[in-house]
Amino acid sequence: MTGWEKVGALTALYVIGALWANWLMVRRVRGAVAARAVWTAADFDACFPELDPRVAPAVRDALAPLYGVGVEPRPEDTLRRFLKLDRGEVEDVALDAAARLGLFREVEREALLVADLPDVAALVRYLGQRVRQS
Repeated sequence: MTGWEKVGALTALYVIGALWANWLMVRRVRGAVAARAVWTAADFDACFPELDPRVAPAVRDALAPLYGVGVEPRPEDTLRRFLKLDRGEVEDVALDAAARLGLFREVEREALLVADLPDVAALVRYLGQRVRQS
């Protein structure tokens, strides 16, 4: 086998591997979209019946730009791993939701506390507690 034949064979293997990986990724994404298609905003809001009814929609609206069109957040979505948010972005989302609730000044002083929240449900409960205190 000449050098060019080896390069051609390796290139073909690389292309086949890349196509296979992309096909698997497309299947996973389609499955995730299909699973989330039945999840609605009302389902999200219903997960927090103990909180002020304004809190869950405010957080959902603050998170909307991070999700695709027609995809609603789920309470178990992690902020750092699933949404890939860093500390500042978590604070920005929390402050945006707090502003929608009219809590901007109160939450701004303690904005650093929200960076350690693990998931969307924790963020909703944190802001629900802040609404209850105000």
